[in-house]
Amino acid sequence: MQKKWISFFRTLYTGILTFTLLGGTSSIRAQDTPQPFTILFEENKESLPPCKPDPYNLKKAKTHYQKALGAYQYGDIKQAWRFLEIAQQTESCFPELHLMKATLYEEDGQADSAIVSYRRAIAIDPDFFPNAYYFLACLESSGGQYDEAEIHFNQFLSYPNISSNLREKALIAKYRNEEALIIQRDKKEFSPINLGANINTENEEYLPFLSLDGNTLIFTRRYLKEEPEPHMEEDFFYSIRDTTGAWTEAVLFPPPINSDQNEGALSLSPDGRYLFFAGCGREDGWGSCDIYASVRKGEQWGRVFNLGQTVNSMYWESQPCMASDGKTLYFASNRPGGFGGSDIWMSQLSEIGIWSKPVNLGSNINTSGDENSPFIHPDGKTLYFASNGHPGMGGFDLFLSRKDSNGQWGAAQNLGYPINTYADESTLSVNAQGDTAYFSSDNLNGYGKKDLYSFYLYDQARPATVSFMKGHVSDIETGQPLAARFELISLHTGLVRIESYADQQTGEFLVCLPTDETFALNISCPGYLFYSAHIALDSRYKAAPMHKDIRLQPIQPGAIVILENIFYETEQYQLKEESIAELDKIYQFLANNPSLRIEIGGHTDNTGSISFNQTLSLKRAQAVADYLVQRGIHPDRITAAGYGFDKPIGDNRTEEGRAKNRRTELKII
Repeated sequence: MQKKWISFFRTLYTGILTFTLLGGTSSIRAQDTPQPFTILFEENKESLPPCKPDPYNLKKAKTHYQKALGAYQYGDIKQAWRFLEIAQQTESCFPELHLMKATLYEEDGQADSAIVSYRRAIAIDPDFFPNAYYFLACLESSGGQYDEAEIHFNQFLSYPNISSNLREKALIAKYRNEEALIIQRDKKEFSPINLGANINTENEEYLPFLSLDGNTLIFTRRYLKEEPEPHMEEDFFYSIRDTTGAWTEAVLFPPPINSDQNEGALSLSPDGRYLFFAGCGREDGWGSCDIYASVRKGEQWGRVFNLGQTVNSMYWESQPCMASDGKTLYFASNRPGGFGGSDIWMSQLSEIGIWSKPVNLGSNINTSGDENSPFIHPDGKTLYFASNGHPGMGGFDLFLSRKDSNGQWGAAQNLGYPINTYADESTLSVNAQGDTAYFSSDNLNGYGKKDLYSFYLYDQARPATVSFMKGHVSDIETGQPLAARFELISLHTGLVRIESYADQQTGEFLVCLPTDETFALNISCPGYLFYSAHIALDSRYKAAPMHKDIRLQPIQPGAIVILENIFYETEQYQLKEESIAELDKIYQFLANNPSLRIEIGGHTDNTGSISFNQTLSLKRAQAVADYLVQRGIHPDRITAAGYGFDKPIGDNRTEEGRAKNRRTELKII
């Protein structure tokens, strides 16, 4: 809830005290309030019973109070506190004294003391200044005292002559307070675990980001740097999970990512090859903060480059997060065209490397307040973010939204209490399995100001589980690493769901594997025969990730690839709709290599007669050839052959072996 600042004005001739509600930031600094007076005015938090002032002392006390008010109006806060001390020592039983103290405490950021002072003023004279109930309720709600705030909002609204403007504000604040009460009463499972001394220090650690395989944790640390002269620095650090599952001691992220300039909010693409972060105040920037990237080759990160004027603007862009499809970037920006302060936007990378015009994610996610810190889970459809505009516990809360099959984002869901509190909760990262979340907090008695924690994420807030495949791609003959392209194509829609590349120096790859549908995995590299695999993981998939070393065959006569995603009806030769994705990749392969001639070979198991299987296998191969010819491949380039069960690659005595034998192959001839 946005903090409001209160300013006193006194009409000298009438002696009437008036309050004006102002928005914005106070110019009073904390150090302007002398500590001796702050300590003097610390009082019991229980409200006092009504009191009866001594008339003689009251007159003198009000004289000192008026002097304090004059000093306050001239900006002399120290002098104002001195006169208030004298007034209180003379006679404290008048509400004006405590109302002014409440104002000074609030402007100094001492909300608890301001609450005490408001309660004392009300206890002395409940009807003296009805607006005090509103100011008190706002402070209580902001501090998580929702039950007390509910009482005081209702008391304020019971007065008939309050201003319509303040009544409207109170109704809105009361509604938000009621929402916070509902969230608080629906308590969620939450047992945060500190990530330990290898991660956390006496400094501040925040903005955690977990790699897809769960073995690398990246975060920001703010610490005192001695050179070239002592100053506070924000740098990126990372830690690797060892074989026991423990985090190793965090070390500085390698150059050129960390610099002497301001940077923050670092994230990795799911394949681990691209790094994105926000850089502020740079010479090549377009606005106050821009989004930058770097590409990893082997163990080295390349030069840092600005994503350009399409993604970045003359405004503020920050907190980037790349989706598992390898082409959709989510980020926060306060550029025009949104719903409020900062909104969450997304931009997509085209086949030729151009970013699209950013699109606002819409009113289900963005509000008239601020939304930031987007984290798109590798499932590609669960977005976690922070907002102070949606109903919540106060300040920034963490929310999630799910994308439906039409690409529309659903209503924001508050992650609940005690994950969210009256304090600000601003970042969240969730592992691939979807059962563990990582966040930062300074409210859990850690090693320092802000520490990193993990916690078990309750079922209703989980994304879809994803797995991953990692390994190496190389030439089958020479072992040379290959910068192969990975495409995970939905067999239902024919669309590329995920795209990534192997490292050109090492051949290492890491590709996300969703568990919500079946896919054709196509791995290709210029000059090589493509690799085909069928991926079908159950949504309840919990097994270990896949590890594969892929050996691609150079394009030469005799090279064969099994087409894992060509499907037929049982004992039929008509192609199923799910075969189209694989067929189109064969067409593209032939179009890219116009001099090639191929054979499509059909194979069966040994169920049935020799003649039946010979005919069936040939008709199946011919169905594939006919499709390619219909797409535009010259018929002289394709030969169909039926081998029946003459060339088994599996044991026909087992169902698993027979399934291997029922196959379609592509051979270079």
